[in-house]
Amino acid sequence: MENRSDGFTAVEDQYAGYTVYDNAGSKIGKVDDLFLDENDSPEYIGVKMGFLGTSSTLIPMEAATVDESAGAITVSTDKETAKNGPAFNDDREITPEYENEVRSYYGLGAAQTQSTGSYDTYEEPRSDVSHDDELRVQRSEEELRAGTREREAGSVKVRKRVRTDRESIEVPTRHEEVSVERVPVSGEATEAQIGEEEVNVPVTEEEVIVDKRAVAKEEVRLRKDVVEETEVVEDDVRREEVDVEDATERGRGA
Repeated sequence: MENRSDGFTAVEDQYAGYTVYDNAGSKIGKVDDLFLDENDSPEYIGVKMGFLGTSSTLIPMEAATVDESAGAITVSTDKETAKNGPAFNDDREITPEYENEVRSYYGLGAAQTQSTGSYDTYEEPRSDVSHDDELRVQRSEEELRAGTREREAGSVKVRKRVRTDRESIEVPTRHEEVSVERVPVSGEATEAQIGEEEVNVPVTEEEVIVDKRAVAKEEVRLRKDVVEETEVVEDDVRREEVDVEDATERGRGA
């Protein structure tokens, strides 16, 4: 860390936390950084802008007027112009090129001497925040989403097999039977009627013929139906919660 003179410390204390306004009286931000020339005179101020001081810009003191009694600095431009001025952060080196860029932006001539680059950072009171600035904090959370997809749950096989059963049926049949009846006769027999004689009488009967044929008895029909059900799924989800800690101090003077 570089050695600082007593003059630097005095100026540092003087401008610590000064409020910066534009030419219409609208607040731009707070003095956060201070740059002195070789004579320990303020040459540039770094102004923190935005909600909680999220951005900074560098403003030449030549374009500003200091009101020590009010602890305020007024720049000779409007708020929008100042907010869109050359950006600045603690890691940026104050080079002659950057000085000329800043001075040109505010309509000033090129720098004659190079600033010492000495600066300090002030803790800006968080209670004094412009109502024109806004900080947006995005809160997100996980949502549980569920869908469906088809998968094979198995299969149904239909198979025919042959089973042999013994069945019996009654079949009515007819057959002939021969009965012999002897009837006495009278009278004389002639020689022609006397002798050997054989008579054949055919006897018939019905026999059962068994035949088998395939007969369609029934058919098995397979059909797939869609059955809707409701299942409950559970899982862990994460969600963000935003806690706002108000560390402002009210009722105290600037």
